[in-house]
Amino acid sequence: MRPTNFQGNIHIINFPSSTSAAELAELFDEFGLVLGAHIKSIPSTGGHLRLGIVSLAPDKVADKAIEALQGYQLGGQKLKLKRSVPPVKGEKKQAARHAPVERTTQNSAERFPVRMPTEPPRKVIVEYRGRRALNRAITR
Repeated sequence: MRPTNFQGNIHIINFPSSTSAAELAELFDEFGLVLGAHIKSIPSTGGHLRLGIVSLAPDKVADKAIEALQGYQLGGQKLKLKRSVPPVKGEKKQAARHAPVERTTQNSAERFPVRMPTEPPRKVIVEYRGRRALNRAITR
């Protein structure tokens, strides 16, 4: 059983569903010492997702392993690997950055002009509630 705070340094996706954690560990064994390998499982079915985490030591060999195994064929599937960056304590996770938004110098009154209604507002909601109360009184 893996520890709850297992933070591997390589994320692996798109491998066959028949692959075990031991097979992933063997695949990365030639690059350095494999500290741990884990495959994300689905609790309800007992099967597993095609997402794995491997932790290598020393840390600098992770980049070499990613370069060497990116696109590697395992059981007819091309592996996709990326470096895992553990979160820093006390810092919030930043959302993905989008294209910069152009700031205008207009104030809100210029951007959102007030439109005067052409006719007075209707009292539809009040009339409906009144009829509903009247229908309840009649049916009782």
